[in-house]
Amino acid sequence: MGFVYLVALCILLLAGFRVLRAGLLPELPNFSPVAAVALCGGLFLPGVMAWLLPVGILFLSDLVLAMLLGYPAFGSAQFVSWSCILAVVGIGRLLSKSSFSTPRFFSALVGGGLLFYVVTNTAAWIGNPSYPSGLGGLFMSLTTGLPGYPPTWIFYRNALISDLIFGSLLLAIWAVARRVLHEKSQTVGA
Repeated sequence: MGFVYLVALCILLLAGFRVLRAGLLPELPNFSPVAAVALCGGLFLPGVMAWLLPVGILFLSDLVLAMLLGYPAFGSAQFVSWSCILAVVGIGRLLSKSSFSTPRFFSALVGGGLLFYVVTNTAAWIGNPSYPSGLGGLFMSLTTGLPGYPPTWIFYRNALISDLIFGSLLLAIWAVARRVLHEKSQTVGA
């Protein structure tokens, strides 16, 4: 049970990092481990907590970010993002029910981040009249984005790097905790 608290604390700290980074390091747009939080919550937390904690923490951090950065807290873009977060938690839940492997973990982490990027940018293309209609507009939403903003591929690159860093950190914590628990059970059984 102590491991569950440790994972919950890590998820809380990562969401706090997400908010602090936005305020303190705006030159790193979207360096935010959203997919890592969602996937690891789904993978490492039990039962309903696997859904409630990562989704709830990311929801609250989105509300704080909306206040800090001045964008609407509720809107179609946020609902698309939260739907993607739910999907990535679901990927983590599916991964938790299969035999674990490091390649599967990183494939799911990269895949979850890519899903988030493609779906949210496609939704932006559909919902934002500033994007041209047609495949050219979709390509624009997935690469350069709108004038006056950093290219959207930079957002994906930063999200991917942060997901890989923090996902690796959570995986390492999980591995160490499993080893410690295994050694404790060996000691008690001896």
